[in-house]
Amino acid sequence: MPARWIKLRAGLTLLRISPSLKALFLLLRQRRRLHGYKKDHKIVRSGNMYYWSIYTPGFPSEGFNAMIQQEIKRAFQADPETKALQTLILSISSRCDYQCEHCYEGNNLGSREKLPIASLEKILREAIDLNIPHIQIGGGEPMLRFHDLIRLLELGKGHMEFWLSTSGYGLTRDKAHDLKAAGLSGATISLDHWEAEHHNRFRNHPEAFKWATEAVENCKAAGIIPNLTLCVTHEMANEEHLMKYMNLARNMGVPFVRFLEARKVGNYAGKDVLLTKEEQSALVQFYMLMNGSKKYRSYPIIQYPGYHQRKLGCYGAGNRYIHIDSAGNYHSCPFCRGAVGNINEMELKEGIRHLREKGCQLFKTNPHA
Repeated sequence: MPARWIKLRAGLTLLRISPSLKALFLLLRQRRRLHGYKKDHKIVRSGNMYYWSIYTPGFPSEGFNAMIQQEIKRAFQADPETKALQTLILSISSRCDYQCEHCYEGNNLGSREKLPIASLEKILREAIDLNIPHIQIGGGEPMLRFHDLIRLLELGKGHMEFWLSTSGYGLTRDKAHDLKAAGLSGATISLDHWEAEHHNRFRNHPEAFKWATEAVENCKAAGIIPNLTLCVTHEMANEEHLMKYMNLARNMGVPFVRFLEARKVGNYAGKDVLLTKEEQSALVQFYMLMNGSKKYRSYPIIQYPGYHQRKLGCYGAGNRYIHIDSAGNYHSCPFCRGAVGNINEMELKEGIRHLREKGCQLFKTNPHA
């Protein structure tokens, strides 16, 4: 189905959900502020669903409708307490067979899990009660808790959309089909270089590139949307290296690529890893070109949170999402550490409230954005 018809259907859904033309206008203005006035030409299909982003439920779905309704409330209600969370980033494993150069969970990793399945099920039930439509499950390496992962997916199936954040380790063809059957929509697979040797060195594992690329193929075979995530370092923050990476992603048939800037957290704490103004500018220009030009229509859609955060402010810190680490601590996001409590002593609703009060350490928090 042509992209314009999908957009028309989505527009009609917005008209049906919006209480007024003013509400619809505010939603469209918000989108223009985020993405600029250039048309985007890319839509990803998975089964009977269509995606513009890895951060929102597919269209058409109840999750998509719930997200739109939340955005309408956000535009008209000043009280942040009335604004529902859109995404919960939940780290379920404190184990990993890699020793990644940049790991933001580096301080929590060990040989034993810190959260029992009962605690994870409890927090997921609280997320269901709060009508959170989008869950990102990560680690450590969540595939090392495969059976617990399946239990969580089955518990939340029909209530929210699930995406998995993984190195690809252990994501075989059979397990990919099991994950899809349990309710997984997409998998964010870390791949930090287009050359196997460089990626393996970055991840400190001789088969990291193999596992990541095979995981992409296994997800595609099972009907799971694959998204590649690149940690953008000083080395990668230029058009030449980014284009080589995008050529690899296109050749792999990946519909989404996410750029995450290196942050001074976890194994990168205290290191000179923040991108310079010039590197940030190069990243923005590349992002706008690849997503906005018809010349690059055959390439994956790039998701670049840093671009939006600098334009409109932080989306974490209880604004649209929060992070629960593999020890059960509430954080503003995976890259803004500073726990306000733990899931074993504090309910999810209370954790969200405390994070909203604290705000983001790096970007301004704008609850109206």
